[in-house]
Formats: sequence, structure tokens, C-alpha cells
Amino acid sequence: MQKKISATIIILVVIIVSILIMIIPTFFTKDFSRTSLNKEFELPLILNDDKDIKLLFFGYSGCADICTPRMQDISTLYKSLDKKTKERVGIEFLDISVPDDETLPNRFANFFNEDFKGIYLNKNILRDYTKVFSVYFSKSLIDKTKYDHTANLYLIKRAKNKKEIRYIYNSYPYDFTQIKLDIEELLHE
Repeated sequence: MQKKISATIIILVVIIVSILIMIIPTFFTKDFSRTSLNKEFELPLILNDDKDIKLLFFGYSGCADICTPRMQDISTLYKSLDKKTKERVGIEFLDISVPDDETLPNRFANFFNEDFKGIYLNKNILRDYTKVFSVYFSKSLIDKTKYDHTANLYLIKRAKNKKEIRYIYNSYPYDFTQIKLDIEELLHE
């Protein structure tokens, strides 16, 4: 019995090591800072204006350690765009905290740039949006006034009568050069 268990463990270790040998090289060579996809969605609050492209960030108003520096960087990126591009590109901040004051997300977004739009979502709508964008969030275990959350930046494009998530930027600091190239590419499609 002991020999069968030992043999089974050895076989499992060999299988796991073999799988890791095949996976690890691609893990280290893949660029994880940006993911490309063409995922359609039908959520009414995003791209409901005259903009063709949106940069979308999920966070919460008052988040000093994650959201504030990222929103400041998004503001820097936005300021670097030329006037013609700004007319077609919008920035939206979606608040995951469902604050009591529904104006708080917009005031938070406007703090970084008056052209930014902050969006309040009630719990039911928030669930739909976070599901489509695969956003994780929960109250912090350490500080219940804070949230742990994904901090991806999404590039959304309107294409005829549909909306598509085209790129997800999931590493920080953001690669402004790549984001600007992606925006220009999408604007010229």
C-alpha cells in the first residue's frame, strides 16, 4: 500500500514538473501589461455620449493609494492628447463603493480633470458592470473603510451599434506610449 502511494506521488510530481516546464517559459516571455480582445457588451452608461472611445477605470472615491495615483496618471495621459483626439476620447471613472452621495464619483473624477466623468452605480447595476469587465472588489480585511480591487484600465470602442472592450491595461505604471498608439489605431479603423 505504501509503495502504491509513493509511486502515485512520484508520478504526480513528474506530471506537474512536466507541465511547469512547458508553461514557465511562455509565462516569462508574454507581455502581461496589455491584453487585446474584442468583447462586445451592452451596458447603457458607457459610451452613451458623442465619444467614439473611452478609457474606463473602476475604483472608489477617496482611494488614496491606488485610485488617486492612477487617475492622476490617466489625467497626464489625457492632457498629452491633441485637441482633435480629445474630442473623440472620453475618460470614465466607475465607483465600486456605491457611496451615499451619488455625486461623489463625478466630483472625484472632476478633481483630476474637468472633462472626466464619474459614474455612480447602484449595487445591482454595479454587479452587471463588474461581471462584464471581470472586476474584482471586496471590503478590505484590514480596513473596512477601504476596498481591495483590480485596477485595470480599459479601452472601449464604439463600432456602429455595438460597444467593444478592445484593450485592458493591467500593469502599473501605464505604458502611455502604447495606450496612445492603441487610441490612434482605433480612431483610424
